[in-house]
Amino acid sequence: MAKLSFQYVRGPQGQETLVDFLTRRFRYHDALEWSALVQEGHVTVNGNAAPPHLPLKSGHRILYQPPPKPEPEVDPRFSVLFEDEHLVALEKSGNLPTSPSGKYWEHCLVHIAQRELRVPRLFAVHRLDRETSGVNLLAKTAEAAGRLGDAFSQGRVQKAYTAVLQGRLAARVAHVCAPLGDDPTGEIHIRQTARRDGRAAATRFTLLARLPGASLVRVEPLTGRTHQIRVHAREIGHPVWGDKLYGRSDAEFLAWVGQPRRRDAPRQLLHASLLCLSHPLTGEPLTLRSGPKVLLEQFYDELSRTPENSVPTRK
Repeated sequence: MAKLSFQYVRGPQGQETLVDFLTRRFRYHDALEWSALVQEGHVTVNGNAAPPHLPLKSGHRILYQPPPKPEPEVDPRFSVLFEDEHLVALEKSGNLPTSPSGKYWEHCLVHIAQRELRVPRLFAVHRLDRETSGVNLLAKTAEAAGRLGDAFSQGRVQKAYTAVLQGRLAARVAHVCAPLGDDPTGEIHIRQTARRDGRAAATRFTLLARLPGASLVRVEPLTGRTHQIRVHAREIGHPVWGDKLYGRSDAEFLAWVGQPRRRDAPRQLLHASLLCLSHPLTGEPLTLRSGPKVLLEQFYDELSRTPENSVPTRK
């Protein structure tokens, strides 16, 4: 069973307890659930058991060993786009988390690729949602991971996606500038929304082809905010096809979450198609591409099957 280990650094939020930090940083459990996991011994601080309300200090080493339980099935397929002694770029499926999160620990790209490629360790320098397929760049060393992390955070990596949006996009190009932040009015704590006091966010959508009741688009996120593409697609009235979180109301999403076989629903049709950057160690230009074939195949397959859990298309 995989573990999460990290060194705590006190941030601008001020003094935090152990359970406060865990709830803020890993939102797939609420405060009561994290308190129970701490009390059951699944979380340690500096190698020792600790109470949930232990005040944290910078330098504390926190280790989370999740309780053993079956993980949801995933599509473990990936292909190698580029590899050297510092990096490996993979094209992942549309049902595979990049790194451990929530119910997924061993069933994630990082750990599956480590085993299949026989690499001692891989670092996820950027993460795709479980349902987003395409280019995922991983580092083999801490040095490469650190330099890549700086490149991503400083905007020195060009990213582009391909997506199928609901409905027919009227304009050839749609440029969206809408600040994003947590949705204070909704029932779903992970949902982001456009708000004036949010963090600046900009996305460009370019029409590539018209599909039956949908649009194939190139998407360029000009900033890197949580769920940015999906929120901005909803803002222009064309959610990503199959997006359960931003293509449905709160009530519809919560009803879907409560279904025992919810993972059988079609995935969101979003694909990481391009990364352009300088190699973090050699400085050489590196261009990583993945075509939209998988999106179109899944789109037309879903049209032919019209599953009951699909998100209705917008006209």
